[in-house]
Amino acid sequence: MENDIREPEAIALLERLEDAAYSDKFLFGHQNAGHIGVSIKNNDGSESDIKNLTGHHPAVIGIDTLSLTGYEDPGKAEHLVKVVKNLNRQGVIITLSAHMPNFTLGGEGFYDYSPNMTEGNVGERIMPGGDLNAKYLRFLDMIADFAMECVDLQGNRIPMIFRPFHEDSGSWFWWGKGHLSVDKYIALFRYTIDYLRDKRGIRNFLYAYSPNGMIESEEDYMRKYPGDNYVDIMGMDVYDDRPSSKDKFFERTMDSMRKIASCAQDHGKICAITEIGLRTLDSASDGGYYEGLAPSGNKVKNWYGILLQSLKKEGDDLMCAYLLTWANFSDTQFWVPYKTDSFRHEMCDDFISFASDPQIVMAP
Repeated sequence: MENDIREPEAIALLERLEDAAYSDKFLFGHQNAGHIGVSIKNNDGSESDIKNLTGHHPAVIGIDTLSLTGYEDPGKAEHLVKVVKNLNRQGVIITLSAHMPNFTLGGEGFYDYSPNMTEGNVGERIMPGGDLNAKYLRFLDMIADFAMECVDLQGNRIPMIFRPFHEDSGSWFWWGKGHLSVDKYIALFRYTIDYLRDKRGIRNFLYAYSPNGMIESEEDYMRKYPGDNYVDIMGMDVYDDRPSSKDKFFERTMDSMRKIASCAQDHGKICAITEIGLRTLDSASDGGYYEGLAPSGNKVKNWYGILLQSLKKEGDDLMCAYLLTWANFSDTQFWVPYKTDSFRHEMCDDFISFASDPQIVMAP
């Protein structure tokens, strides 16, 4: 980025990601793995469902601003700082996503998929001159304060990949399609980074731009691109919903990533699959549904093996540094197989083969 004074640790992280992107290897990631899981007994970053299964943490672990407010972590920012420090000591890369609340509502909480989530003209009202600008800046200050507290043993700030306003091509968030125009989305993205980087001096962040897939064209992908000075990583979020042999999910995903890789090459950036996973959406015994993997009876039990072969086929042409699966929140909502003293998921062997392949990189 022009005129961007990065901290050395952030430069080192970017170089590490570039090394992965320009190789035939892929860093593997899992959301919330250090402090949320089904099999973990300690939520301090020392365990993860994946480490308990394979012996290694994921190379990339995602956290979210929801944990800073207590929605996903009762310990809030104070606890998450400890988790990040512990993960960093173990060589894990941190990526911070931002499920932002509807700032027009009275509370600071997040109302995921609620009808209220997209109401209130949020994107305009939180910008300078809007009646909710001060409230939005308090939210950004919370992120900045957290980033400043996350330091390594030498006192250096721990680098992170910050990923705001994701899945903007969908309509389920207030910053998404139909709720915020292209120009206003770009202005908000830039304003957010300018505030964190220039007003608050947060120089340990890299920035990711991640619409949801599939990607129909390069022009479609670049439509809301905030600009080279505001993006380091070009990614997309994509899920294999109710998989069947007819949907060609993996072929379409790799085709989308090739389009993103072409855009990234034109702009001197690298790629990532910022979210991916198998989402069965099958009925659960309690009347709900299994959003991620089903506890048993999954129709595609070698899903990770197919993903691996798809990645291998593309190799370094994708310029893909990492891919990240979503979180294991409970035994009925999880995206990565796990084992406990009394249970071993039917896809564990498939995942172990995936994770142990030389082209998949886990934490040291």
